[in-house]
Formats: sequence, C-alpha cells, structure tokens
Amino acid sequence: MKKIITKYFLLITTLIVLIIFYLSVVGLETDRFNKQIKDKVAQSNKNLVIKLKKIKLTLDPLKFKINAKTVGTNIVYKGKRLELEYIKTHISLNSLIKNKFISSNLDLSTKPILVRDLVTFIRVTTNKPELFILESEIKKGQVIANVELNFDKSGKIKKDYKISAILKDGKIGLSNNYNFEKINFFLDIKDNILKFEDLSF
Repeated sequence: MKKIITKYFLLITTLIVLIIFYLSVVGLETDRFNKQIKDKVAQSNKNLVIKLKKIKLTLDPLKFKINAKTVGTNIVYKGKRLELEYIKTHISLNSLIKNKFISSNLDLSTKPILVRDLVTFIRVTTNKPELFILESEIKKGQVIANVELNFDKSGKIKKDYKISAILKDGKIGLSNNYNFEKINFFLDIKDNILKFEDLSF
C-alpha cells in the first residue's frame, strides 16, 4: 500500500514539476484577457485604442507572478497610430485565478516611429504644456523609444514613469530664423528629469 501511495505521489510531483517547467520556459498564448486590457486602457484615456494580438504568458514561480508579453501591437490616439515592438507586464497569480487581468506596471517598446507621434503619446500621459509646444515645432525625425509605466490601485498612471529614446535625423523649426536639422541624441526621462546624451545637430 505504501509503495502504491509513494508511486502516485512521485508521479503527481513529477507531473507538477513538468507543468511548472513548461509554463516557465514555453508558456501559453491566449487572447482571453484582450478585452480587459482594452477596457483598462480606455479607462485611463477614452481617446486611446489598443489593438492586441495574442498574449504569451510565462510563469515566474519564484515571484508567484505571470509574465505577459504581446508582439506587434498598435496604439491609436485620435487617428495617429504608434507601432509597437512589444508590450510586457506582470500579473499576480491570484488575479489570474480570478480570471482578471490586474497589472501594476507596463513596459513597451516602439518600432521606428515619427517623433511627433511619440510626443503626442507622451503628452497624453503627462499633459505638460511644454510638450504641446514641442509637438507643434517638430518637423521631422524618427525615434525608437522604451516606456515604463506604473499604475496605482485605481488604475491611474503614477508619476514615476521612465522613458528612454533614440532620435535620428530630427528637424525642429523654432521660428523662420531658427531651424535645427540632422538632430541626433539619446534621451532619458526619469523622475521628471530630462537627460540628453550624444547630442549632435
């Protein structure tokens, strides 16, 4: 009898270990949370529309969290589309069991996009007047950006966001007499502090 119990115990333990290993390394793809994510984005701003593909879920057994990642996502704001390389976030196992998508953070990386479109997106999250001025003065340029956002318990974006971006071949016209062309730089925004590196124009 003990041998049978031991045998089944080892079998179940091995099965659980294999399932955890599979979920940690390979993961699962699903679209069951897409509507919840879209509703959460719409809750923060009605003008934001997110177009999602399937989300890949992988288990982090040490932190009791699920890593969620989707590739090839688009965000549309008032008809202006931002093409994203990926969106990543972490979900608690408890919220997943309750069939809810509750996340406290969001990391996204863009494909090469027009810098004016990126400034528009940032202005949505921060609503700073200087960004409105910058948006109107930008003439051209492409940028690749990484954005890290954190949410409070009510789902609103916290002020501890981080943004890093690389600008290539930018052009800003401050007036008819002052135009800056072939602008290249690396930008880092953290704790509301802007830091420029490798600036050239």
